[in-house]
Amino acid sequence: MLPPDETMSAAISPPPSPSLREGGAIVILALGVACGDTAITPEGGSPQGGSSTATSGGGNGAGNQGGSGDGGLGPQGGSPPCPAGVTCVTTFPFSDARDTSTEGTAAINSYDCAPDTSENGREIVYRVTLPSAGFLSAAAYVETGTDIDVHILSAFDVAAPAGTGCLNRGDRHAFADVSAGEVFVVADSWSNASGTAFEGPFTIDIGFLPVATGPCEMQTGEMARVGDGGDHLAMPATGPVVREAHLVTQEEPSPYPTTASEELLEHYALSQAKTGLVMFREEPWAPLEGGSFYGAGIGSPARFPVLDEGWYVNMYWTPAARPPRGTKMILRLPNDPSRSVVVAAGYETGPGNLSNVAGTTEETHFYLGTTHQSEMTIGIATDQSLPFGPRLCN
Repeated sequence: MLPPDETMSAAISPPPSPSLREGGAIVILALGVACGDTAITPEGGSPQGGSSTATSGGGNGAGNQGGSGDGGLGPQGGSPPCPAGVTCVTTFPFSDARDTSTEGTAAINSYDCAPDTSENGREIVYRVTLPSAGFLSAAAYVETGTDIDVHILSAFDVAAPAGTGCLNRGDRHAFADVSAGEVFVVADSWSNASGTAFEGPFTIDIGFLPVATGPCEMQTGEMARVGDGGDHLAMPATGPVVREAHLVTQEEPSPYPTTASEELLEHYALSQAKTGLVMFREEPWAPLEGGSFYGAGIGSPARFPVLDEGWYVNMYWTPAARPPRGTKMILRLPNDPSRSVVVAAGYETGPGNLSNVAGTTEETHFYLGTTHQSEMTIGIATDQSLPFGPRLCN
């Protein structure tokens, strides 16, 4: 066992994702999109209860609802009135509680990004007005017996709705790089092979973040790792990056978690509020390794800012090689080096073998579109003033 400041987090493989399609239950979870050089501080940010401004031509969504379909203009007055039956979103993160068993329309049965997936149940449409280019994501939370899929569309015709122009979709969440202007988020009720639609109550969160653009230079050198026999890792390095579990932060008071899931919903909500990232979080707390509670990770949570935990990275560095807490590192995609995340290093040591070059949070993997042990390039940022979160490198 390593000392508390050097405790090693086990690499956590993504847990099974139960759904009605697999015979399991979907439960309500709290969740949370990130920032860069031009980062903004999220307004509100509490999952399923964050800041929201909306107008609507129908339904009972959160925010300011207009019953006649002639809601106000967008942030700069450039958006047309909100159409009847559509909820219009202009501030983020946005949260809305709805019920497809009692509202919405069943006009769209499938989407061109997944034409073989049946969405025969009723759907609810959100028009999202974006102030700039950036990263848009949305996540839905349901109870057992309901299955709501999330779709992001580049355009939507209220008079002749169709599932065309689908940018991304998912059983729990969806995300897309978007330009300034309008896009549409559609929460649609999935149906099984026999045609039964799993309509019902759900909560949806929609988040948007402008993404910083700029240089992403990394320092060159070597990283001494535990047990490498003097064969140090050349940096920057490319290799598998695991998906890591969550760690308790300085804003989460004791008593600390006694199980892998205790207090997780509160942690997810806190992380969404601080990072601004909307996603369906599902990773548990780090296991009991070198600590007396789950999520111990670095020993004392007092040392771990919430924002840093949302974007943390670890390596199997030796105590002497480990960088100071809060050191900025960059994770990039080898096949698309423009897409990256600035991550917080120096808090934790792991994963516990030399076959993986690093481990990072599910938030980082979500933005990069990667999975457990996907190959990435990692290095220490030359510019230590870079903000944590998504970044487009030029």
